[in-house]
Amino acid sequence: MRTISPRMAAEFAELVYQFRSANSEGNYRIPTAHLSLSRAFDLNLSGGPVLGKTGGMFGLFQKTSGFAILGTGKQAFLGHHVIAVRGTATSYDWLTNANVGVSASFNGSAVHSGFNATFTSMQPALERLLTPSMEQPNVRGLHCVGHSLGGALASLVADWIKVRYRKPVNLYTFGAPRVGMVGYSRSATAGIEALHRCTHGADPVPNVPLWPFIHAPVSGAEYRLDNSSGISVSAHGMGEEDVPGYRNTVNVEDWSQLQRRSENILSPVVRLDYERRHEAFFSGQWADKLSAALITLLKDAGYYSAVLAQATIGSALTFYDLLAKTLEKIAAASGRFAEQTKGLLGHMLAFARVAVTTVVDLTFKFIRWVFDQTAGALYRAVKQAIERT
Repeated sequence: MRTISPRMAAEFAELVYQFRSANSEGNYRIPTAHLSLSRAFDLNLSGGPVLGKTGGMFGLFQKTSGFAILGTGKQAFLGHHVIAVRGTATSYDWLTNANVGVSASFNGSAVHSGFNATFTSMQPALERLLTPSMEQPNVRGLHCVGHSLGGALASLVADWIKVRYRKPVNLYTFGAPRVGMVGYSRSATAGIEALHRCTHGADPVPNVPLWPFIHAPVSGAEYRLDNSSGISVSAHGMGEEDVPGYRNTVNVEDWSQLQRRSENILSPVVRLDYERRHEAFFSGQWADKLSAALITLLKDAGYYSAVLAQATIGSALTFYDLLAKTLEKIAAASGRFAEQTKGLLGHMLAFARVAVTTVVDLTFKFIRWVFDQTAGALYRAVKQAIERT
């Protein structure tokens, strides 16, 4: 299946932010600033943008706004369609904390309940908009595009499209968070023709939600657009003329011109020495390394499968209670496991930039506190990054 260029994908991801108003409709001409799009696609806004609901708990304080637009291909892209989904633009869009609920996706796998709820609210409008186009004999494929929250939603849309319409689908995301767990990662990408996941090294958003959520595919393949270290809240935006961002760094016509990064964070064996804990710093690389060290510890002690099985039940708060209790039990089992646990916790505190990084005990209360410090540091950076978008 033909792909849209990196430049076109980024322009669609940026353009859709203009349609957050639920009243946007009618004939719309793509601005001349997006010449590559206007030559290849027309926008269908006869019924306005696709609406979605975000925010709130138990249905309270939800807000409806425009979330997605459909582009119909022409010339070289005749028979192709693009669905662009916007990212976070209002305070209703993301509850940026570690209390992540889990629900079943369209394919039955465990995913972030907030992302899934917004996708579900969009699904009827997507079906009304897509079905007439999908019934045409010349349909060659669909391209799902999104930045930030829009990337997570685009992933769920792509998964639904391939099952509902059985058409070729490509997925393009920029600075997207993790959508689901291992089961979703494996099943959601099984039928996608091509996945183009773009990240900046300093962008905090692709590091959340924390493990056991992972990126798809399981190998974690991505296009790393720069080699930044540390975490910077300014790295998440699409970018402006004089401000670095995703659109600026993918301003090329071919995916082969971008650096591809493939790293499986689930397979490396990582055991951390407590005495070297001050080597850890607040960065995406260390976030991955801490996840790998936690997984290694659970596997070494024989608890990995049991803990992972519990991940699909409840919320992150209850899961990390279970995880803290498990680490307390592991540490008490032997001196070797106690040192391994101590090394992990010491590095987590250094990552979170906690002033006191000394691990004084290995009780449930202390371990749970370390989890809170680590998650809190990362989610605060995510919240700041999103507020700048």
